[in-house]
Amino acid sequence: MFARMATPPSSRLQTMLQAAVQSVQWTYSLFWQMCPQQGILVWGDGYYNGPIKTRKTVQPMEVTTEEASLQRSQQLRELYDSLSIGETNQPARRPCAALSPEDLTETEWFYLMCVSFSFPPGVG
Repeated sequence: MFARMATPPSSRLQTMLQAAVQSVQWTYSLFWQMCPQQGILVWGDGYYNGPIKTRKTVQPMEVTTEEASLQRSQQLRELYDSLSIGETNQPARRPCAALSPEDLTETEWFYLMCVSFSFPPGVG
């Protein structure tokens, strides 16, 4: 079962993740945080800066590369949420412009799957 993501990202954290990724030209950055209820390390937030197979966006206007990466990070987050809702047998609600699994590159799939990773104490 997929783990639920933490609270929505703060713009300051997103800015820091974006700066880290772009300064070293990485494909993505991930932020892990401690889940006090379970005592495990879980996905906190992330920023995707890698190749994009499709350019589906919520708004049909020209955007900068940085804006496209931020939108893609948000779209990947929404796709994860819709997939995890589907796993609990609740009807998934996705906007018509949302990503679907066939829209993703292999790198985007790995980024998306990182959301479900968790690390208990003493592992890894």
